[in-house]
Amino acid sequence: MKKILFISALIYAALHLFLVAGCSPGPRQTVTDPPAQTDSDLTTTETESQDVIPVGCETFESARRGQHALEHYVIYRGFLSEGDFEDAFENWKIVYDIAPAADGQRWTVFNDGVYFYETLLRDEEDPELRDEYIRTILGFYDQIGLCYPEQKAYARARKAFDLYYSYRDYATMQEIFDLFAETIEYFGEETPAFVVNPFTALLVSKAFNEKIEREEAQQYAQFISELVKANDDPDDDAWNRVGNFTPQRLMDLQRIRGFYDCQYYIDTYYELYSENPEDCEAIQMALGKIQWGECPEDLDVVVELQEAASVHCEVPEDASSLVRQAYTALREADFQEAINLFERAIDEEENADKKANYALIIGKIYYSHLRDFPKSREFAQMAGSYRPNWGEPHILIGKLYASSGPLCGPGTGWDSQVVTWVAIDEWERARSKDPDSRSEANQLINSYRQYMPSIEDIFQRGLSEGDSFFVECWIQRETTIRRAGS
Repeated sequence: MKKILFISALIYAALHLFLVAGCSPGPRQTVTDPPAQTDSDLTTTETESQDVIPVGCETFESARRGQHALEHYVIYRGFLSEGDFEDAFENWKIVYDIAPAADGQRWTVFNDGVYFYETLLRDEEDPELRDEYIRTILGFYDQIGLCYPEQKAYARARKAFDLYYSYRDYATMQEIFDLFAETIEYFGEETPAFVVNPFTALLVSKAFNEKIEREEAQQYAQFISELVKANDDPDDDAWNRVGNFTPQRLMDLQRIRGFYDCQYYIDTYYELYSENPEDCEAIQMALGKIQWGECPEDLDVVVELQEAASVHCEVPEDASSLVRQAYTALREADFQEAINLFERAIDEEENADKKANYALIIGKIYYSHLRDFPKSREFAQMAGSYRPNWGEPHILIGKLYASSGPLCGPGTGWDSQVVTWVAIDEWERARSKDPDSRSEANQLINSYRQYMPSIEDIFQRGLSEGDSFFVECWIQRETTIRRAGS
């Protein structure tokens, strides 16, 4: 009886809305972000007249049983607000069958269709039904583009997003990349935030695999970088997710020599040196990067860094000629040659501490310059095997893990936060083994505790503090669950 009264009230509201809608046209809305869709919006828009309405785009006004569809529209939206999925879905199907384009101005019915079928998909195990549901979801985005041409670009971006994150078997990476590229071309500076992270990941992959012309990839990288800077807003969660992911992924393109020009490396790394003008590691990093950017040897910045390196980065007096050659290659940004020479030095050296030093240098080259995290860990572990009570290898491995948020997830959220657990594990090992590493380890631990998952995120996954947890991605390590701030 209660449900009958509820439905009667909804039908009365629907009839009222229908009558008012015929008398109260409003301004047409142009959408670049998802429109704020409420049932009352049906009274504030005027259906655009069309000579021919495409099949599947019937509206409350154009459909033969449009008023009936309007009634059930309000009913299903009411059930949705009450959390009654089954009744909402049954009434939604009536609306979708009669007037899927609603009032002709917004795609609420299609959008809700995505929600309904995603919900069904979540618990469905039958492969044929799963395939049917997925194709239905993707079809909704195509229908949005057909029924609302002005929103076609946004709908295709949504489709690309779902294909990338959820339904990769239903399109090639090139097709997904092209959909995102169309979105960027269409929206330009107004590109929605949700497009940027997956497009950047695809761009980086294509650039590494030489599946895109370098000039085109450089143009996209520059555009994305400028877009992220233009939307730097601490109060905008969507763009914060982008800011935590995209810049790090674009930095990976430094591995391609010549991708970024000399000025890029000066702008990015000279400040690191200027803030630490006597720190050899900062000098070597800045000099190596700027040399990698093929800056002229007589450039003032290069000369300054070379002079600083000669003062603060002296090669040990007892270094062999092989080691001296390795340091020279490193200073000249010939990173692979430096690695080869230091590896030879490890093989030829008998002193365990020196072997450890050379292995750690190789690990840092892979981390800072070549961005190959697994290889960096391999050599850091080698350094630790030669010098078991040294904290520096654990400091480096922790930094590798902490920097892996954009590699193992979207830059924020669970998948990107769990890496902090294994990072802190390494830093705790560093400070427990080596008093000389204690200060840096404590500083890193205190900085990263805030980035661990929240207690709510832990409980939502049926987990508890203190449980064991296996971090996947390239890391593949067991750790202990801890909440942010603990």
